[in-house]
Amino acid sequence: MVKGKILIVDPFSTGALYAQKFYELGHQCYAVLANSDMSMNYFSFDNTYFVNKVIYSVQECKEKFHRDEILAVVIGAETGVIVGEQLAEYFGVTGNPVKSSLKRRDKFVMQNALKENGLKHIKSQLIHCNDEDLFESASGYILKPVNSAGSDGVMFFENKTTLSNHIQNINWETVNALGIKNDNYILQSFEAGDEFVVDMIVQDDNIFICSLCVYKKGYHNGSQFVYENMQMLDIASKKYQAIIQYAIQCIKALEVKFGAVHMELLAQSSTNGYINPVMIEMGARLHGGVAPIVFEKCYQQSLLELSVHSYLKKDLTQFYGKTKDNIFYSKIISQAKVVFLINYQKENKLDEQLFLSKIQSLPSFYQAKILTNDIMPVTVDLLTCPVLVCLVGGTSDIDENKLRIMFNESIY
Repeated sequence: MVKGKILIVDPFSTGALYAQKFYELGHQCYAVLANSDMSMNYFSFDNTYFVNKVIYSVQECKEKFHRDEILAVVIGAETGVIVGEQLAEYFGVTGNPVKSSLKRRDKFVMQNALKENGLKHIKSQLIHCNDEDLFESASGYILKPVNSAGSDGVMFFENKTTLSNHIQNINWETVNALGIKNDNYILQSFEAGDEFVVDMIVQDDNIFICSLCVYKKGYHNGSQFVYENMQMLDIASKKYQAIIQYAIQCIKALEVKFGAVHMELLAQSSTNGYINPVMIEMGARLHGGVAPIVFEKCYQQSLLELSVHSYLKKDLTQFYGKTKDNIFYSKIISQAKVVFLINYQKENKLDEQLFLSKIQSLPSFYQAKILTNDIMPVTVDLLTCPVLVCLVGGTSDIDENKLRIMFNESIY
């Protein structure tokens, strides 16, 4: 029996990217759904590079495959973290320890793990129906569903009074974009700072820092959390080293032993670089969306390539030069950013043909992803972003301004 089959749990978003890479290397990929209650309206399943063309349940997966034929269990989306780790253990392939899975999935448990390890963390509290005893926060509050995606359901409150009034009126039966009931929330103190994302691959005692990005968010359509762009940065720059070193400490506190990690952090700017980093949350999976494709154009070695090699049990240190410790840095080779376009009117539609013809004239244009083919939603978070565009090259900052004008010119 050939041990060459690969299971991809929740094969959405970057799960499809994995499937293509493995297919091109001669491996057979099979799709597995972690939770049968999850809404398929939120996710789209591209079955192009999958053998089965359908998605198996966890039980069907266990019945169909023998452990001697499974080479790897790959986590395709954040919703598949816990089941993915369980299946890796079941089939006897490399994965993270199941006993600590909640540290890599549950946002409340994550913060407690940082606290227990003496690391800077965000004060957090689980909120259930009828909870009235809320902690004090002079900086304001962030309230978000425990089981959500993107910035779906994330809200800011300036004080305890407005927060309490909102909690008293929450519909605890509401189903979120994933199709999962929002029956509990996590309450956190509001932390100021710029938002960064560190992407890493962990292999044994080695940690590979593959990308560093910073988000720019703004206030649009009554929401404070609207993404405007995500820019790729030089990992080796001295001004970001406090962020990198803190992220490495978080990796160890959350017991990550294997695979891709997508970590969101806040840090404050100072004259000597960024200081006082604190983790917002971590995903024990590949960075979602189009980011891994852009990373291939601006970093060497790239995140997706290294992650694929790690699942195939290749020694990742061979792709890097010598280092004094177990930390390896990918090199930035080109400027790049992802631009999130914003819609302000309820009835707006996009003339896709006109828009695409316009943006292809931009020197740094690389790729566009139109997320709606009908009336565009008013943009209040990442889930209601109608279009995102990837720019690669030295003119990306200038081209972003031109891009937004072209978008507005293509709306009718």
